[in-house]
Amino acid sequence: MKRSRFRFGWGLWLTVMTVFAGLPVLWMVLTSLQSMDQLVGTTARLWPESVSLDAYREVVSKFPFAEWFVNSVIVAAAVVAGNLVFDTLAAYGLSRIKFRGRQAVLTLILATLMIPTQVILVPLYLVMRDLGWIDTYWALIVPFLASPTGIFLLRQHFVTLPVQLDEAASIDGAGRIRTLVSVLLPNSWAALGTVAVLKFMWTWGEFAWPSLVTNNELLRTLPVGLARFQNQFAPRWDLLMAGSVMAAIPVVLGFVLLQRFFVRGLTGGAVKE
Repeated sequence: MKRSRFRFGWGLWLTVMTVFAGLPVLWMVLTSLQSMDQLVGTTARLWPESVSLDAYREVVSKFPFAEWFVNSVIVAAAVVAGNLVFDTLAAYGLSRIKFRGRQAVLTLILATLMIPTQVILVPLYLVMRDLGWIDTYWALIVPFLASPTGIFLLRQHFVTLPVQLDEAASIDGAGRIRTLVSVLLPNSWAALGTVAVLKFMWTWGEFAWPSLVTNNELLRTLPVGLARFQNQFAPRWDLLMAGSVMAAIPVVLGFVLLQRFFVRGLTGGAVKE
C-alpha cells in the first residue's frame, strides 16, 4: 500500500513538472500560429481563434532563414566533431598515460569551469580580430573545438574501463592510438553521445559570441538572426516564435534520438577513482 502511494505521488509530481516545463513550449507553438492582430490588443488570447501559417511563410521567404540555419548546422557540426576528437585525446592522456603533473593539469582544466564565459569574451574577440577572423567561420568554430566539460566526462568514463583492455591490446602489438580507436571508443558510445548532445545544444543556442564576431547578415547563426524580429518599438512576436519553433526542431530530434546515450553517459561517469 505504501509503495502504491509512493508511486502515485511520484507520478503525480512528475506529471506536474512535465506540464510546467511544457507550457512555455506550448505557448511558443500557439503564438507562432497566430497573426499579430490576434496577439496584441484587447482580443489577445492564448488559444488561437484560427490557425495561420503566415508567420512561417514570412520567416522563410522574406528573411535569410535558410542561410542562418545552414550556418548553425555547419558551426554546430564542426564544434561537435572537434570536441569528440580533442576531448577524447585529452581525456585518454589524463586517464591512461602517467606523467609528472597529470593531476595538476586535470585541476587546471576543471578550474576553467569556474570562469564565466562573459569574462573571456573581450580578450577572445581581440585575438580573433588580430587573426583577421572576424566575419568568418573560423571565429565561430575554433575557440570551442575543445571543452573542459567534455574532457572531464570522457576522462571519468575512461577511468571506469579496465586497464587490462589496454594491456591485452599492447600484447597484440597495438599502439596507444590503435588501442584508443579499436578498444576504448567502441565501449564509450554513451559517453561520446553525451558530449555530442551537450555541445550541440550549447552551440546551437549560443547567442553572445556569434553576435560579436559576425557583422555579415548571411553569416549569422539562428539565435542572432532571430533577434532581428525583436526590437524596442515593434517586436514581431509571431515571426520570432515561428522561427524559434523551426530552430528548436533539430535540438528536440537530436535529444530524442540520443536520449539513452545521454542518460547512460551522465550516470556512467559518476564513479569515484
